[in-house]
Amino acid sequence: MKNMSRSQLNMILAIMAGTMLLLCIITGVLYQGRDEKATGYDVETMNDAWIVESSADYDTATDLPCHLEFQKGEAVSLSHYLPEQLGNDYAIAFRSVYNEVQVKIGEKVIYQYGVDEKRPFVHAAVPKWNLVPIDAEYAGQLLTITQVSDYSRYAGVFDRVYAGSRDALRYLQWRENGWGVILSAVLILLCLGLSIVVISMRRHLKDHPQLLYYEIFAVTITLWNLSGNPLLASYMGMNYMFWLVHMLMRMLLPVVWLLLLRTYMQTKRLLQLVDLGILAAGIGYVILTVLQVLGLLEFAVTYEAVNVVCGIGFVLYTVCLILGWLKYRKAELRGLAVSNLVLCIAGLIRLFVRPNHLYQLEGTFWQISVMVYCYLLLAAVIETYIRSVKQKVNQIEGEYQSQRAEAVAMMNPNFLFATLNLILTLVKKGSGQAAKLIFAFSEYLRYNLNSIREDTLIQFEEELSHIKTYLEIQQLRMPEMELQIEDKFHEFYVPSRSLEAIVENAVKHGIGKNENRGKVIIRSYERRDSYAVQIVDEGVGFDTDMLYRKETPTGMKRIRERLEKIGAVLEVVSRPGKGTIVTVRFPKKKINIERAE
Repeated sequence: MKNMSRSQLNMILAIMAGTMLLLCIITGVLYQGRDEKATGYDVETMNDAWIVESSADYDTATDLPCHLEFQKGEAVSLSHYLPEQLGNDYAIAFRSVYNEVQVKIGEKVIYQYGVDEKRPFVHAAVPKWNLVPIDAEYAGQLLTITQVSDYSRYAGVFDRVYAGSRDALRYLQWRENGWGVILSAVLILLCLGLSIVVISMRRHLKDHPQLLYYEIFAVTITLWNLSGNPLLASYMGMNYMFWLVHMLMRMLLPVVWLLLLRTYMQTKRLLQLVDLGILAAGIGYVILTVLQVLGLLEFAVTYEAVNVVCGIGFVLYTVCLILGWLKYRKAELRGLAVSNLVLCIAGLIRLFVRPNHLYQLEGTFWQISVMVYCYLLLAAVIETYIRSVKQKVNQIEGEYQSQRAEAVAMMNPNFLFATLNLILTLVKKGSGQAAKLIFAFSEYLRYNLNSIREDTLIQFEEELSHIKTYLEIQQLRMPEMELQIEDKFHEFYVPSRSLEAIVENAVKHGIGKNENRGKVIIRSYERRDSYAVQIVDEGVGFDTDMLYRKETPTGMKRIRERLEKIGAVLEVVSRPGKGTIVTVRFPKKKINIERAE
């Protein structure tokens, strides 16, 4: 992933999405091409010439599926004679939508659903795939299906009736709804993979919230797709629970989608627009849920209206994304715009093609479209994440280059040239101190070059060792300078070369400018909440007011900025002609956190 270009990533994701779509199409064609045979009997339809009977004496013949004009609470019965011969495994199957169902043979009730059933928060029985076994002894007798709905919209609604062996009918149900299970399984795998990524990156989610919100979005849409599948609800016998989860997730989807969308908004106007949508969707979700619980208004009544409102809102936001992408040319908006445009086109196709004979697998096209949308949206999220990581890497590289330049600048060229000249002089004199100086100088250069490559916290003991090396070199140049080390505590961490820079200032601007030279004292000690290092020089001193002026020396500013990054406090006490005392306090808690990271 580190060396993968954006074009390569897009190609891989496109191949994944294309392969998945091609697999869906091929499998769908194969499903369509197979006959409806299973063990036992073939599946047959009983859709012709049903006799309508009702309390309103509305007796007539009709074909299925049909939607008869009846009022809520009114019982509507359809009757049809069974075949003259039935097998021992014979059954009928049909869907019911918000209807109580009763099936009779003659005057004998052999099956019922939703009748006298306790339904919290719901007036009518929730949708179900009804599988009704029929004994062979009922061959040739009159079959009557009676339905009652508490909703006018669904009163008198009868779906197709299928007949055959129970195994064949189960296979038919799998044909029509199995795709939803497969696609839900794919989405579940996607959610599990994302969960692993989110958990592993939990410390960095603040910088990359898209991953977390996409995970929430994926879980929500997976639960919505899974709970809306009648196959699972039928086999598990949990129609009401599945229906309730399906409705709740459907109402929640706009809120989650807008929260994800919000993380991409880079202009105030678009951000305000999305915030308005989140507020409206959130309020709507709460109100509809409360009304559902109180029994004042049900999801079944508002479902289609919510779909229309959400569909219009989705289209409008898609248009805004496309316009935003065209205007600002942001790659983040491009990925969102493309994925949302694909789902908009899929929704229009579903809306106009669904009644057509070419579309027979109920809901399959839409489920495939949703899955493709999820993967395209994932591609946009990954692209945004990679772009963010690259920006972070570039920022770190820039800081690294700046630190390198800073480290090089902190190496005093005058000191280097003076030391080299001193080495040359000692070598010419044949002094035995030349070798000692060369070794000390090489150690000094090695430490400084290492600090250029990495800017980390090091033990004070290591920093102090480097300071001693520097002072040894300076003592050879300035023999009058005295050195005193009071190393009472050294088991703590400091930024590399931060204290050395202070010592260099003490020697260069303090002792170096004092004709009588003087003493340099370095103390380290521990306090209750901090570690402290004190650097004292008996140099010329200076007016500390200059530290707070614009003309503050660049070197001192760099030192202070480096120390402030880890919460250290630098205190300077000095008077002209009286020397300087610099105290640096390192807070224990902050130092430990920085070190852990």
